[in-house]
Amino acid sequence: MNFHFRAAGALVVAVLSLPAGAADGPSAPASAASAPASAASDPCLAPTPDRAANHACAAGLARHAEAESAAGHNDAARAALARADAFSPTDLSFAMTRAALALKLSNQLTPAGITAAAKTSPDDIGLALMHAELSIATKDYPASLADIDRVIAKRPDAPLAWEMRASSNVARPDFAAARADVDHALRLDPKSAGALRLRGVLRNNSGDHAGALADFEAAHVLAPRPDDPFAIGSTQFLQRHFGDAAQTLATKAPATPEGMYWRLWRYMALARLEGVEQASGSLGPGTQPGPGVPWPGPVIDYFHGSLDASALLDDARRAQAAQDLSQVCEAHFYMAEESLLRQRDDATALLRETIAECPQNFHEYEGAAAELRAAGLSLAAPGPTRAAAAAATPPASAASR
Repeated sequence: MNFHFRAAGALVVAVLSLPAGAADGPSAPASAASAPASAASDPCLAPTPDRAANHACAAGLARHAEAESAAGHNDAARAALARADAFSPTDLSFAMTRAALALKLSNQLTPAGITAAAKTSPDDIGLALMHAELSIATKDYPASLADIDRVIAKRPDAPLAWEMRASSNVARPDFAAARADVDHALRLDPKSAGALRLRGVLRNNSGDHAGALADFEAAHVLAPRPDDPFAIGSTQFLQRHFGDAAQTLATKAPATPEGMYWRLWRYMALARLEGVEQASGSLGPGTQPGPGVPWPGPVIDYFHGSLDASALLDDARRAQAAQDLSQVCEAHFYMAEESLLRQRDDATALLRETIAECPQNFHEYEGAAAELRAAGLSLAAPGPTRAAAAAATPPASAASR
């Protein structure tokens, strides 16, 4: 499971709810959007050195833009968003929303439309961010980084730009670069929930599960998300706090197939506490027979014992071919967990196979690394001992002596 948090997608989605009028009607005056006679009568006449006051003005302008758009006054809405961006240039949401609204009004708020507009207007901050987001989704990481670097060159103090670059680097994955980006984003905005979640991923990957849990919990307090219980509960599992993990993962899971991962990790936690037979009920029913079972449904059948390892790997290969992901490495991880629960001797080899196959940004990679570290074992298979190497070397022939 690719455990990757996108930084800005919600900003683009948010503008989709703004109604697009066919033509502008007369705009009602608003002090935040109109040009007042003096700063005394309106504190939002122009940006000042007071950043908090500037951001308050920007937020008021954004609300005014939403009202104007709802009334069909789209020119006024775009003008208000442009002024909001001028008042708070480090908050890139205003530039993104303005760009998205413009594309929506021209019926170009599509992947092709975003790409064409970003190419035509390379200096548009909002379009560059939208195209970067699209490039991350399509795994074109060089393109996303090129877009984001242009934004950072213009807005070096914008936390979201650094967060998005970290997001792209996590997805590549380049965790060293991602950590530098995340740390910079958090220096600019210590309360960035997105950056905290990304740092949680990086900390889990390095084995700092306590730090990761603190980041995920802090992010949840700042800006709750429906998938937070999985991030928190699975991290508690990595800490070997199985009771806490099972309780957290009992939260209502999303629909399949994502929700199946919640069930798998909760089962693994309960099985450590209660045993395999007692915990099996938490898996729910097996999948219906027939083609088209979504991954990771076959893993549930495997844990139930209705599917063997060979069939599980066959299903993983089919899912991997269809989705261009790494279901085979996921299968090896869950096979390793089953071996640990059943106390079979192939668990270590399966865990190391997971490490060798899985991308670093997969949660199963983190799980395999945590299990090996907990057992005091290296992540990679050790080389042969001298005795084994000597035994494998054929004796020299008499002619060669």
